[in-house]
Amino acid sequence: MQRQLIANWRQLFKEELLRGEFLLQPNLAAGIPSQLLSILRGHDQTPSAGPDLNIDVKSYDYDGNEYSDFGQSETQETVVAVIPLKGVMTKYGTYYSYGAVDIAQIITEAANMETVSGIVLDIDSGGGSTAAIPPLEQSILYAKSQGKVTIAHGDTACSAAYWIASLCDYIFANNTLNSTFGSIGVMIQFYSYQKYFEQLGIQYHEIYADQSSQKNKLFRDAEEGNYDPIKADLLNPLAVMFQEHVRTARAGKLKETTDGILSGRTYTGSTNVDIGLADQIGTLSDAIKLAANLSIAKDFINNY
Repeated sequence: MQRQLIANWRQLFKEELLRGEFLLQPNLAAGIPSQLLSILRGHDQTPSAGPDLNIDVKSYDYDGNEYSDFGQSETQETVVAVIPLKGVMTKYGTYYSYGAVDIAQIITEAANMETVSGIVLDIDSGGGSTAAIPPLEQSILYAKSQGKVTIAHGDTACSAAYWIASLCDYIFANNTLNSTFGSIGVMIQFYSYQKYFEQLGIQYHEIYADQSSQKNKLFRDAEEGNYDPIKADLLNPLAVMFQEHVRTARAGKLKETTDGILSGRTYTGSTNVDIGLADQIGTLSDAIKLAANLSIAKDFINNY
């Protein structure tokens, strides 16, 4: 399945990076400054293949037969759509990655198909921008409202990616070796370019109206080393919202007494099941089978 890249993707992507609000593993966040600097300097290159990017969406019937597109099968039976959510999550796509709005559109399309009985999100992501969460959340909730079974299968599902996984009816961790879940926390990165511009011979001025003393004050304070206001007004409320979301989504399963479970720690393997971040260890095939079986059970209950 292909999508046409949004014409002004570069500007949208740059603004998203500059905004700097991330639910993301720290090791991934460390690479954002160099990526942003490359864009600002114009070093990012347009690939010769053109702007179309293929999204590897597939479907499987109840016998496990694979199809290259979703919503159809040779036997005209209903199918389980498998939709990937991989890499750092951003709201808009780039030449090399697809964005949350692209994936949300596919989820919604699958939710509207009578031939699709279930949706499996195949997740391998350390999280990303907070702006990537709403479109995906809305599409998953819509799919559930349409009676679709939703299953998350994760190799890595951290931060914003775990927010999305926890919306699903059931969560698989891929393996006991290195499947990594958690990192339930909030961070922000932003960059001061004053010295950079000065090195280019550009004198930097930032002037506010007398009536605009609070405009950008959180960031101005942070630039001066005072981080308390931005934590109190921006980061802490979002962190509490994230915690409450996970508590609600994993009610009766989450072991909140686990050290660090709601404060940013990550966990691997079967520990994710033990502490309630996942329901079961299993492969993508296991997730597809469960989605199919739950769909059959739901249809039986609804029809009798």
